[in-house]
Amino acid sequence: MASLYDTDFYAWTQEQANKLRQLLVSRSNLDLDLENIAEEIESMAGSDRRELLVRLELILVHLLKLAYCFYAEPRQQWVNSIQAQRNSIGRLLKQSPSLRRLMPAMLIEAYESALEKARTETIDLTMEEPPVYCPFELASQVLDRAYIPEPPVRFDA
Repeated sequence: MASLYDTDFYAWTQEQANKLRQLLVSRSNLDLDLENIAEEIESMAGSDRRELLVRLELILVHLLKLAYCFYAEPRQQWVNSIQAQRNSIGRLLKQSPSLRRLMPAMLIEAYESALEKARTETIDLTMEEPPVYCPFELASQVLDRAYIPEPPVRFDA
């Protein structure tokens, strides 16, 4: 039978940090720096969380550009970036499935910085104003390999 370490690294780190802190409370006679060991294990999980957040942000930046930028180029580069990030997120979630439950809140967090980046990076491109709140649904748009937004239609008066 596979251990939690093998099936969900993030959950394993949280469990191990908690167990180490329980040892600390029970005043075990072990000569170990349990609090710092627990913190280091948690930081390992934090790196997975940060990686997931960065990848979500990159997807959102490029989804925003695709959906709100009037220019046709470099659309394919944005699409390629989105697909690469989706693949990486898939691998990360396979290693740590419990991260999936954090993703709705992370989507909100990632959107704030993605919106700013999309605006900054498209300063020389004409861009329709994107919404303040994330217009993309996590499962059916952000993570779905088939979803690529169409460019906005430009009506010049």
